[in-house]
Amino acid sequence: MHGYSQRSRTYNRNVIRTVQDVMVLTEEDFDRLPDDGVWEVVDGRAVSRPGSDIPHQLVSSALFRAWDRQVGRRQTGRVLTTVNVIVPPPEGSIGEIQNRVPDLVVATHVPKERYRPDHPPELVIEILSTPRGNVERTEKLDDYARGGIREYWIVNPFERSIDVYVLTGIEYQLKETARQGSLRPESFPGVVVPVDEIWAVLD
Repeated sequence: MHGYSQRSRTYNRNVIRTVQDVMVLTEEDFDRLPDDGVWEVVDGRAVSRPGSDIPHQLVSSALFRAWDRQVGRRQTGRVLTTVNVIVPPPEGSIGEIQNRVPDLVVATHVPKERYRPDHPPELVIEILSTPRGNVERTEKLDDYARGGIREYWIVNPFERSIDVYVLTGIEYQLKETARQGSLRPESFPGVVVPVDEIWAVLD
């Protein structure tokens, strides 16, 4: 009985410690999160992102290659994966920061640690892990707009479509939905991303 009670108290302490650890109200709190994970911060709470399935990774790799080939050749930017992008928190949030980790970031500059609201990347890309993509089409859409990111792509492997959003004022407007052909991002003139090449990895 004594052993059970001891284990129970230890379990309760661990649960309490875990709950406290996931509260992230400042950037200093964010820096104390474990290094062995990918963390987003939403409304003052740290959310660990799970690993991606194979189709998701295949599409991500194809997008990376297509973008890297274009901006690398022109020396107009860099393509990064799973990088932290801090955006202003929404009104009423209990925390001072909101952090997102897009699947891909394309930017003309590379910060020392992470992107911040005073100098955001030009373009972010999210690849849907579920057909509906509720978070990508709602919360992340608002977050990236609030962060001043000029262009946002939502890549849907299930329907093989790419929604391109362009920031107009403080809100995104859907510019186009591409299923084939090529995309020419406004943020990187001269760049041409072949859409058919992206979907070819799924065949």
